Amino acid sequence: MERLLARYTNSYAAYVILFFFYDLAFALFSALISVYLIDKGYAASQVSLLISAAALGNMVTQPFIGSLTERFGMRTVNMVLFAASCFAAALFVMAPNFAIIVIAYALINIIMNGVNPTVERMATSSPYSYGSIRIWGSLGFSAGTQVTGLLYDHIAPVAPYVAFIFVMLIAIVGFWGTNPRIAEAETASIEADDEAEPVSIKDLLTNKLFLYYIVIMVIFAAVTGATYSFCAAYLTAKGLEAATASTILSVAALLEVPLLFFSSKFMDKISNKVLLFVMCVMVVFEMAVYGLNMPLPLIIVATFIGRHPPAILSIMTNMKVVDTICDPRQQITALALVKSCQSFGTIITNNIGGNIVDAAGYPAMFMFLLALSAACLALVVFFRVPSGNDKKLFS
Repeated sequence: MERLLARYTNSYAAYVILFFFYDLAFALFSALISVYLIDKGYAASQVSLLISAAALGNMVTQPFIGSLTERFGMRTVNMVLFAASCFAAALFVMAPNFAIIVIAYALINIIMNGVNPTVERMATSSPYSYGSIRIWGSLGFSAGTQVTGLLYDHIAPVAPYVAFIFVMLIAIVGFWGTNPRIAEAETASIEADDEAEPVSIKDLLTNKLFLYYIVIMVIFAAVTGATYSFCAAYLTAKGLEAATASTILSVAALLEVPLLFFSSKFMDKISNKVLLFVMCVMVVFEMAVYGLNMPLPLIIVATFIGRHPPAILSIMTNMKVVDTICDPRQQITALALVKSCQSFGTIITNNIGGNIVDAAGYPAMFMFLLALSAACLALVVFFRVPSGNDKKLFS
């Protein structure tokens, strides 16, 4: 038994279990949340309120979770948070009113997003390549999106949220089998060797190129965040069953897999500006198709093009741009600042979008998001950012 445990610790199987089931659980809870709440009789504005509350919670608590992780260690903090997500999901399932639903959903989002930096960091510090580990997260999210629809239609609307609990328990087994102390040791070594004076966040806030970039990323996240919240409900409003909508979204999630798998082939060869331009163009196309209420086949194609590929491209591009324009000692702070500002943008557009849907319908909301995405594209055109191709982050 001890020999088996020794072989399992920090094995490839442990990382696969962690990433696959963590992202599968994320999909189970988020893929059809708007459909679930609207079917329960809540308005789109109430859905946006719930999502905004969760985003606000993320803004406030992510630095706190990070400090706890640094103080008590990855294993202790994140194992506790994984277990806590199961209790929060049980509260969500049994919630007697909308207020409790909001609290439970916000708690789960805080936990799942709070552990995300650690999970991503473990992919880079594992004995295996980033792509070979991270790709299992994409596959898990795709599978979870598909399973969500099947459970919703064929068992019960609440079934995906019950399944979330069991899936997170499996993810705990995966986390337990990894060895996050490797990442902690590396970080401690880097900090011990770094004799340079610490830099202040004020240096970031006086970096005009970085501030310009934040505006771009906030608008981009504002558009994609609102679209993610209401895409499933929009597809079901077009006459599709929840299972069919989840199948479409599942296939869309799979389309980020090639980008992850081949990231080493193109991310260090295409300039920052071109990468930003491409991801914005994909979102503009998606918003135009949705906003103009085009035929369903074209809406499905737009979902494939504009949902997950630009999202995963933005994650990789964000790391490259920040590495290009920020001092190395500021990059973790810079990434956190971008993430916090993006959450703020998501809060704004979710609230505005939900009210537009209630008043004028989904096409009107997507036309509003089209205007924002076009503005984002225009900002990219005038963004004077170095190519960053000398960094070789993905090679």
